Amino acid sequence: MKRLLILAAIFIAGCTSQQGDQFTPQQKDQIRSEVKAVSDSIIARAERLDSGYFDYFADSPDWGMVIAEGSRWDFQSTKKAISDFVNSANSYKWTTTRLEFLFMTEDLVICALDGKDEVIMKSGDRQTCDRHAYSMVFKKIAGQWKVVYSHDSGIVVTQKAGKK
Repeated sequence: MKRLLILAAIFIAGCTSQQGDQFTPQQKDQIRSEVKAVSDSIIARAERLDSGYFDYFADSPDWGMVIAEGSRWDFQSTKKAISDFVNSANSYKWTTTRLEFLFMTEDLVICALDGKDEVIMKSGDRQTCDRHAYSMVFKKIAGQWKVVYSHDSGIVVTQKAGKK
């Protein structure tokens, strides 16, 4: 509940200061470029099965993540889940079909990604999630864009190894 209140406060604060439609096109382009570079790095590291993409998440007690199945994770749960994923996967591929940015303030942006995940596990199982949506709230902290909240939605389909 605390995380939801913090997110609501961030959203309200963003709406009361310089709103997205009050940014110049140059400001939007600059912020979009910076946040997209971080988002692209998260995806690239995830595809290399490099748990270093966790470095782009803000280590904060206010961190929050809601995953497709409905579980809510704090920072430590997220860190463990990423480690478990990296250790159990053989390959990961993300295909972006849509990317949008919502500019809240000059240091708070929501990045929404739609696409498809494809994972081959070390067990040989194949997991796909076509029409997977991610929303990530980025905050500029000490000059770096960090994810402070993430939410994803989609249905994972698993094909067991050896079955067609």
